[in-house]
Amino acid sequence: MDTLIYCLDILKIKEGTEVYRKAVEVEYKVPIEFANEWISAMKIIANASLDYTFSQSQLSDFLTLAAKGIEQKKTSSEIIIFKMYRDIIENYDKFSNSLKSNYPEIIVDVISVINQGIDTKGNKINTIGLDKYYQSRKQQARSKVKEEPLTQAAPIRTTTAAGIYNEKIPELRNDFVESLCKITKRKRHDLEQSLATLQESDLKKISDLCRNYNKLQYYRKKLIAKEEFKNEIQKELGIELRPYQLTRAANSIRRVQLYIGNILDNKFILDASHGINHIKHNIEYGYQLINIIERTRRIRRQQRVQ
Repeated sequence: MDTLIYCLDILKIKEGTEVYRKAVEVEYKVPIEFANEWISAMKIIANASLDYTFSQSQLSDFLTLAAKGIEQKKTSSEIIIFKMYRDIIENYDKFSNSLKSNYPEIIVDVISVINQGIDTKGNKINTIGLDKYYQSRKQQARSKVKEEPLTQAAPIRTTTAAGIYNEKIPELRNDFVESLCKITKRKRHDLEQSLATLQESDLKKISDLCRNYNKLQYYRKKLIAKEEFKNEIQKELGIELRPYQLTRAANSIRRVQLYIGNILDNKFILDASHGINHIKHNIEYGYQLINIIERTRRIRRQQRVQ
C-alpha cells in the first residue's frame, strides 16, 4: 500500500478523486504473480485510470515509476525505455485520447515483458521483438473505440481507423476490403478496426493474399491429385520444387483463411526463445515458395535500393 500511495502522490492524483479511490479499492484484487511492488502499484493505477487522460508530465512520471520495477538492467531495456520517453516528449500532442488513456497500461506491459518475457495478460513476448510489440500496442490503442451511444461523431472514428491502413499501403481501397469481407465473412467495420492495428508488413501480406486469392482457390482444387498439383505449381513457377516444399506450399494453401484470421486478431504470439511465431513463419514460407507473398529479405533489399 505504501508504494501505491507514493506513486499516486508523485503522479499528483489526489485523495478523493475517482482514480485514487479506485486504485486503493482494487489493490487487493491484483493477482499474486505481480510480486514486484512497482509493477503491482503501476498496474493498479493503470487499471483505475482507463477513463482518465494523463498529461504529458504525468505519463513521463508514470514511466519513471514503472521503470523502477525493472529487475535487471540491460541495454535492450534501456533502449526501449528511452524510446518511450522520447515518444512522450516529442509525440504526446499527436497521441489520440484513446492512446493517452491506454498508454499507462502499455508501459506496464512493456516493463513486464522486460522482466519476465510475458505481458500482464500472460502473452509470451521475446525481448528481441519488444519494439514491434510496443508499436503494435500503440496502434491498437489508437484504434480502440469506447462503447457508447451512437452519435454524429461515431462514423468519424470509423473513417479515421480506415484512414490508418490506407496511409500505410496506398493500394488498400474498397476492393481490398470487399475482398477481405468475402474471405473472412466479417463485417466491414470490424475489418477496418482490425486492419488499423496491424504492422505494415502484415498488411502487405494480407493484401498479397487477397490479390492472389482466386489463384489460391484454383490451387486448392488441384490438391486432390498430388501429381496434378505439382505439375501446375511448377509450370507456373518455371522451376522444380522439392517434395517437402510442395508439402509446405499445400499446407499454406489450405490455411489461408486461418492465417488471415489470426493476423487480424493478433493471435500469432512470438516464441520466447526465437523471437518469431513458428506457425506463422512456416505458413508464410509456403506462400513465398509459390510467389503469393514477397520474401521479407527481397522487400528489405528493395527498400535499401530506394
